Amino acid sequence: MTLHDRGGSAPPALLPADRPRRSEPAGCTARQRVVLDGAAGAAPEELLLAGFAALLHRYTGQEEFAFRVRTPGAGSLRLSCAIDDATTPAGLARTVLESREPVADGQEPADFELVLQERSGRSYAHRTVQLRYDATLFDQETVLRLLTHFRTLTEDALARPDVTVSRLRLLTDGELRRTLLEWNDTAAELPYERCLHEAFEERAAADPGALALIRGAERWTYGEVNAAANRLARHLRGLGAGVGGRVGICLDRSPDLLVAVLAVLKSGSAYVPLDPDYPEQRIAAMVTGTSCAVIVSRSGLSSRLADVGPQVVELDRDAGQWAGAPPGNVSSGVAPGDLAYVIHTSGSTGAPKPIALRHRGVMNNIADLNSRYSVGPGDRVLALSSPSFDMSVYEFLGLTAAGGTVVLPEPALAKDPQHWADLLATHRITVWNSAPALLELVVEQLEQSGAPPLEALRLALLGGDWVPLSLPDRTRKAAPGLRFVALGGATESSIHSTVYEVGEVDPGWTSIPYGRPMANQRTYILDAALQPVPPGVAGELHLAGTGLATGYLDRPELTGERFFDWSHGEVSGERLYRTGDVARYGPDGLIELLGRSDFQVKVNGHRIELGEIEAVLRSHEAVREAVVATRRDAAGDLRLVGYVVPHPGRTVRPRVISTHLAGALPPFMVPGTVLVLDRLPLSANGKTDRKALPAPPPPEDGEASYVAPATPTEKAVADIFSTVLSAPKIGANSSFLAAGGDSLQAMRAVSRLSKHFGIRVNVRLLHGGGTVSGVAAAIDELLPAAPLEDGGRTR
Repeated sequence: MTLHDRGGSAPPALLPADRPRRSEPAGCTARQRVVLDGAAGAAPEELLLAGFAALLHRYTGQEEFAFRVRTPGAGSLRLSCAIDDATTPAGLARTVLESREPVADGQEPADFELVLQERSGRSYAHRTVQLRYDATLFDQETVLRLLTHFRTLTEDALARPDVTVSRLRLLTDGELRRTLLEWNDTAAELPYERCLHEAFEERAAADPGALALIRGAERWTYGEVNAAANRLARHLRGLGAGVGGRVGICLDRSPDLLVAVLAVLKSGSAYVPLDPDYPEQRIAAMVTGTSCAVIVSRSGLSSRLADVGPQVVELDRDAGQWAGAPPGNVSSGVAPGDLAYVIHTSGSTGAPKPIALRHRGVMNNIADLNSRYSVGPGDRVLALSSPSFDMSVYEFLGLTAAGGTVVLPEPALAKDPQHWADLLATHRITVWNSAPALLELVVEQLEQSGAPPLEALRLALLGGDWVPLSLPDRTRKAAPGLRFVALGGATESSIHSTVYEVGEVDPGWTSIPYGRPMANQRTYILDAALQPVPPGVAGELHLAGTGLATGYLDRPELTGERFFDWSHGEVSGERLYRTGDVARYGPDGLIELLGRSDFQVKVNGHRIELGEIEAVLRSHEAVREAVVATRRDAAGDLRLVGYVVPHPGRTVRPRVISTHLAGALPPFMVPGTVLVLDRLPLSANGKTDRKALPAPPPPEDGEASYVAPATPTEKAVADIFSTVLSAPKIGANSSFLAAGGDSLQAMRAVSRLSKHFGIRVNVRLLHGGGTVSGVAAAIDELLPAAPLEDGGRTR
């Protein structure tokens, strides 16, 4: 038998390789053998062929493919397969035999990646099967494993001829036990049978004078935060908060946020973060969907809550109402199995999905990280994550559970990487916790400024997105004693589920490993039939264990789509969450993430359902059809691109559509480019062919006419905008956002501007729609009066 057919209409079966393929195979110079004895050794030729075809299907996931065989009696034959969920071994054998086409001999083995040959002994009850393979693609262990699975599957097909191909056994007893049990042997005694606010209370009782939070000149001790939270909690209980209820929190990163979160938890309710940067329409939908009893906010932000329904408590204006309340701890009545928070992620139907997380699961994750990396009272974290991003939970509640200190950026400089770098050094930050893109921004800033090494920074926790291969080594140059940790998982499983500490980056890696399951959590990689896949074979990642959410709040139909009970082998009644992530195990159980099985993407750490953006696009009265896709720009960053088809006779202007999107979606979900098409490309089966969508043109000046930069400052600003945006034509009247810039690129541009001019440029100049000339004028005002080395001044 030979595999990787290059002729005919059916595609070849492309087995997952250990190394990337080249344009041509190097030749089958290595070999491996396996013995088929007993029933398999005596099986008819057609059943062996069907068994090998079934193996190819299970390894590749391909429903249609072709391969060739060379047998002593029949010569070379080309065989085609079509396999679905109902295909049995007997039916597959008939299909294989009926598809036989003679092929002229003389083809060299170099045309193939694998050559499977039968070497029969004296008896058909004892057959030796040899696989010659391309050693530049496949390791010896991989080939031996494949042959072993061929034998296991064939034996099972003979023993259970009526079982469908998708459910035939593939793994041996030892492999099944190793995959399901040994690689998930994560049981650990951690203090997770308590509530999040109780962990803070214990620290406050042990050392009430310890610093809990720093922002600028403000200092909050554990005792002060705890007392403030207790007073507010009593007020919230008087307004209807309690066990089983929800309270919204519409605050930015501030000392008030920590007080509010603790107060809501102490009241017995779960908190619902409502990002004040979100459009009012989205905030209202989140409040309605979670049935919030009350909302905690501040006077400068509460205007966005005018029509949402529940009573709004303003922490500044209303503070007198609870100032005289007792400062002692509140008996909340909440248990570890009760809800701690409800956090929203993007939903494919156009509505955000409310994920309900319990104290126990979140405490398990926090306790795992703190014990694993010895986080304690001497540690400080820089809090950069949005309150609506679950990594913020570790910053505010995880570090304080360990007795550490939360350091907040100044509000006006919250998006300034230079400010972050200053805080890292000034406050001797020890723990970094963010999406990879934010760490990369501050590393770029440190590289450009030539700042001294960050000797105190000892731990980086990265989650929410792919980690660039170069980032670990670059970060360790800036912080020589750093432990670099990549974390994976899903919000539906209490922040993180997998962990991998990155040591030396292997030059052969195509991505940073996803890791192994964390304490008291488990991972299963399953195929479409929910069967465990062998190492090296792609499947969908499923999560289980203590961290699993109760589901989607008051959305049983949605919960049923993603959460389910599962049993296989020695695993019985395991509750799983279907992540949609495509992954595979390495030979030692290390997980490698390969991509997504659906249209969910991660951009700058934010998980986004493209379908939600599409639903908002289609809600515009002039839009008939809409699709959103991702494209990499010249810098390699992932960007959202919207494609719309107008109703007949209607005109659609991209800027009008962008404004429509900005009114209903958070900024990170608004595509930087919207293209108007006459029609969407379709595939042969009538579905939208996303791969055929046109690439957006390079970013250009968005104004009607180009005006050349005139002054030296304008020219420098335009050059920096052009570099960051990979745009060749940036004029004096070009605005950063209109030229295709987003928030992440804006931070990069600000870093370059600050370094070039020797002053601190505020990112708000770019977000406000300022043109090159406007930004240059603001910089000119700052230049003579506020050099960076004297502390800087922002505008």
